[in-house]
Amino acid sequence: MPSRLVCVAILLYWLVAAVGLVSRDLIPELTVGPPPDLRTIASAGENAPPARWNILVSDRPNDPDSKRSVGTATTESRRSLNGWIEMTSKVVFDSGRLLGGLFQGEPRTDRADERKIMFDSAYQIDPSGNLRSFHADIRLGDQATALWRIDGTLKNRVMEVISKGPVASLNRTISFDYTDGGVVQSQFGPLDRLPGLAVGQRWDERVASPLTGQVETIRVEVLRKVVIHWDMSPVTTFEVVHRAKAVTARTWVRTDGLILRQEVALPMLRLLLERLPEKLKTAEVTAP
Repeated sequence: MPSRLVCVAILLYWLVAAVGLVSRDLIPELTVGPPPDLRTIASAGENAPPARWNILVSDRPNDPDSKRSVGTATTESRRSLNGWIEMTSKVVFDSGRLLGGLFQGEPRTDRADERKIMFDSAYQIDPSGNLRSFHADIRLGDQATALWRIDGTLKNRVMEVISKGPVASLNRTISFDYTDGGVVQSQFGPLDRLPGLAVGQRWDERVASPLTGQVETIRVEVLRKVVIHWDMSPVTTFEVVHRAKAVTARTWVRTDGLILRQEVALPMLRLLLERLPEKLKTAEVTAP
């Protein structure tokens, strides 16, 4: 039988190991807090200026020098006098630049605006933080009417979504139960803030696609803290993973909730949205 001193040493070692395991595995799960909901997301950006994004693609994911700009995006949140918040986004792709790297020869048109593909989204959020309605559409070139569109309206805690497209199979109505504060967003309407994150948080959100008329449930997880290079400086961010059936996306969120980068890996390319720093946006506006 071991001596009393050895027994005490074994007991102390066990206590230290147990405390370490609890601190590492149990306490974080109990203290991560609730995930961000639509109310906190909308309120976090309501007094901020519009956010602008550069849209890049990489035809060779392992080569950082293969990135090329294919469009821009603008996101904004505005609060009205009655307490409602409107979140809007406008995404513009240059189809020639987007397709030029995938196929030999770049598609050409006589007018630059005929090469544009535009995605517009708007979300109406009531004072309690619930999504009351949303709209997303796709227009080609300088068309005044939408080629694809999708509209959602909350009716007695059920979100009714109506989609319309250029073929009959896209004209449909679907419904799903809406959870208070639940996030529903357009496939091409990026959020610009995710406040209150902590490693280990998990939640579900809905993504509506005007291209297919479908609403898909996405599993979201705050995976870890990582340092990325943004605005010519290293920045500590939360890496957030969004998992769908066919696509996995990643978002890098600064610790104050500001989204700096979003990435979607598609079968033939990698799509990257990079937030433009405020000073760069100001320089673009004031440049002659």
